[in-house]
Amino acid sequence: MSDSQSVRLGSFDVLKGFVIFAIVMLHLVFTSKETIGEQTVTEPALILQILYFGLMGFFIVSGYFYRPDRGFVHNIESRVKQLVIAIAICTVVFTGILFVWEYAFGTCGGFDDILTSFQYGFGLNKAFMDPSSAIAFPMSGSSVGYYFLWAMMFAFIIFYGLADYVMKDGRKVIVTIIALLAITCVWTEFVHLRLPFFIDLAPMGAALMFAGAWLAKLDLGGTIERFELRTKAFWLPLIICLVCGAVLCFFFHPNIKFDEEIYGAYGGYSAFPYFLEAVFMVVVYLYIAKFVSKIPLLGKALAKVGKHTLGILLLHGFVAKMIIAPIWPITDTSWFPSIPMGPRVAIGFATLIICVLICHFGPKIVANIRNKGKKTETAQ
Repeated sequence: MSDSQSVRLGSFDVLKGFVIFAIVMLHLVFTSKETIGEQTVTEPALILQILYFGLMGFFIVSGYFYRPDRGFVHNIESRVKQLVIAIAICTVVFTGILFVWEYAFGTCGGFDDILTSFQYGFGLNKAFMDPSSAIAFPMSGSSVGYYFLWAMMFAFIIFYGLADYVMKDGRKVIVTIIALLAITCVWTEFVHLRLPFFIDLAPMGAALMFAGAWLAKLDLGGTIERFELRTKAFWLPLIICLVCGAVLCFFFHPNIKFDEEIYGAYGGYSAFPYFLEAVFMVVVYLYIAKFVSKIPLLGKALAKVGKHTLGILLLHGFVAKMIIAPIWPITDTSWFPSIPMGPRVAIGFATLIICVLICHFGPKIVANIRNKGKKTETAQ
């Protein structure tokens, strides 16, 4: 284990904070538009496609902090078990609360809508269907982005199952990554069916985790953290990744529809440039995060947000709908209704702030309630 892994790296928290901020804004500001009739869907701007690679950064960061001494069972229990429990609780509880809340304001999807919400939350929507199939959005559902968590869970299983055997040899790492990308390519190009729990997205996620683990071996995080501006060791990775990433993105446009297995314009074959683009651009974002961390207020704010990425990803759809429902009716044509840009931006920031507050104070409140309960039982 390198020195960079033995302590928490501030740049990674800033990076995660920036990415989760971008995800919330992407969902609530840039893609919260209704599909009306035969509306033409235009390709997202290239800059938006490139920014979307930040989401892939969560796979890379997870691989970066891989520790070989923990064992497969321990890693799976600590990573996967918590995610499954969190998703299950959020899917059931949030759906029930939203259903009652929307009913109070005259927007209610009925019992079928609750079942659809469960399907989305548990990764069963579009199972054995074309991933791009158009289906109704659950009005009482809050599982925006849960597909990513399911993909990460199964990516962990693949990664931890192989990492102890391949990480000691760079050639094995390369072969493993190529094999995982080949599986992604073949499945996307020739099968292109959604498996339950978004298992079909896991090979790409695992490949990115292996890339992150190899970057840790190269001590990339330590090099960036040391922030020695006058050394070639600091600037060379940034220049190489920026040039290579920009060139690849220009000639092989990526896409923001990871959940629909759309990696670019070349079908399954786009998985290969997509992987390289993601690795190059995430390294660039990590450098940017380091520079941003030198800006006192902004760096601290993003680092605080970055420490609660899981909670924000689970919460933001729920919180946003709680804010929106009393003012704009929720429909089944989009996760969030089409509303003016100004309110969308305001709702995005309000959602983010509320999610951070819940994640920060929520565990403390729960712990205090438990402690009071134990004291009461002891007194009796």
